[in-house]
Amino acid sequence: MAGSVADCRSERTGTLTARRWISAAAFVVFVAGFWATSTYVASRTVADRFDDVALFDLWAGLFGALVGFALVSCLYAVVWLNGLLALGDRVRARTVATWVGTVLAILAAVFASLFAGAANAADSVDKSLATQTRPLIVVAALSQVPGLAAFLALRFIATEDAHWGESGPCRLRLVMRLRTELRRLLATFGAFLTFLVITTGLRRRALLELDPGLALPAEQVLLYGLVFAVLLGLFYVVAASAIDRRAERLLDEFAPLPDPGEAALSDVLRRRTDLASLTGGGGSWRTFETTVVIAAPLLTALIGSAIGN
Repeated sequence: MAGSVADCRSERTGTLTARRWISAAAFVVFVAGFWATSTYVASRTVADRFDDVALFDLWAGLFGALVGFALVSCLYAVVWLNGLLALGDRVRARTVATWVGTVLAILAAVFASLFAGAANAADSVDKSLATQTRPLIVVAALSQVPGLAAFLALRFIATEDAHWGESGPCRLRLVMRLRTELRRLLATFGAFLTFLVITTGLRRRALLELDPGLALPAEQVLLYGLVFAVLLGLFYVVAASAIDRRAERLLDEFAPLPDPGEAALSDVLRRRTDLASLTGGGGSWRTFETTVVIAAPLLTALIGSAIGN
């Protein structure tokens, strides 16, 4: 049995997965991203207007940490995506290019709408800061492309029947592997989203400290964060629903729903429950809310603001 388990598709790893230099590279990438961002922000002409604003320096440091974290998450996402590709059978480059193209198209649409709205705003220090730091925002956004593409890779592995011709134990282990990869991706993006909301909120406070008369409602921060929470939720549901369907097929195959009049009803239901606990459940809002801890507070605060509470 040990040998057969070792031969399961779920035990495959990518060529980058076991590299020992990844952790060291992640540290170097984070430091480089932090330093480059802090230096870039300090060199912008708009930064001179914040010489006496302590919160601006704090925001610049936090912004640098955000970009550094985005670059590190990109590095790890490439490694995880490489591992997911190993689960498939000769995944074509065109398929991967389609995933990446889909992610880029969605991100382009989101940022085009955000940037268009900013372009139509009246000239202010807020607009100047947003315009001059826009390249860093684009870098942070592009760093999320491999991770978002990994959600589509999970869906691909779960939906293609060619990946599910192994024995029952191997298929069960593959579902469990996909669940693990999904949770890892969701936790990483959840941390990035939390980081993003905090950084955006601190930016607003720095601007208000410079000019208390600026029209910068708190709802702007909430809505900005919620847009990306919805984007993350979209990719999560695409992957999780495919894995859920595959898990349901395993349940129906190895523990089908019994006849209500069957004498061994309790035993069959218990077996189905035990198998369901192994395959897990991932498509619910509760799972998303538990992992992406900032999502529920964002939604609650935005609703409360909308109704005047």
